[in-house]
Amino acid sequence: MGTQADIQQNEKLNRAYIDYINNPSEDNLSLLLLNATPLIKHFALYFSGGRFDNDAVQAGYEGVLKAIKKYNPAFDTTFATYAGHWIMGEIRHYIRTEMRYYKPPCIHGLQEKALKLAEKYYVENGEIPAKSQLAKALNVKEEGIDEILRAGLVSFEVLEVSKISSVKYESFKLPVEDQIVLYEAIRKLSALKRSVIYCLFFKNYTQQQTADSLGLNQRKVSRLLKSSLTDLKEKLDTSL
Repeated sequence: MGTQADIQQNEKLNRAYIDYINNPSEDNLSLLLLNATPLIKHFALYFSGGRFDNDAVQAGYEGVLKAIKKYNPAFDTTFATYAGHWIMGEIRHYIRTEMRYYKPPCIHGLQEKALKLAEKYYVENGEIPAKSQLAKALNVKEEGIDEILRAGLVSFEVLEVSKISSVKYESFKLPVEDQIVLYEAIRKLSALKRSVIYCLFFKNYTQQQTADSLGLNQRKVSRLLKSSLTDLKEKLDTSL
């Protein structure tokens, strides 16, 4: 929120805080919360990928109330900026508890990186970064940022995963769109085959270590591996 209108809104919030501290009445508290509402809604929409959630907004109000209790004018920051930290923290905490849906590890990794970048940027600049800035840092197209941020809040089938794609290809690394296809193909394997693939290719176990881990013999693991790779090839040929 770095426009002139945003700066003016933050100044209103700072003044409302001073008025409340000087006269902690119900009316002044209501006015303070009213002036915090644009900031709260901005954060709620941002961190939920543009998906309005009234409970996320309520979490933001909780952040303001906590900021009021903990802020000290001697801090080297304004109340509006300090409150922003608490608003962001409470909204993120709420969102984390609401992330009940499956998301491929590659999307989860991008999401975690995006949230950390946003927090770091806010600490350094007093505002959250534009989606275009996140997209550049993550090497994905800007249209995919909202899908990345709301992953886990909605079912995977609802996500427009076609919007999530790499801008530049990196050496020895699959583009994110191909990673999504691969993880989806793996997810469609049986539980036992998924376990074999996970042990061999994600934990770098040997076939014997995989067998010991899953309570199988090495020959069985070898057969499962061959069958799993055949299944994956068929699923990937269908998807690509």
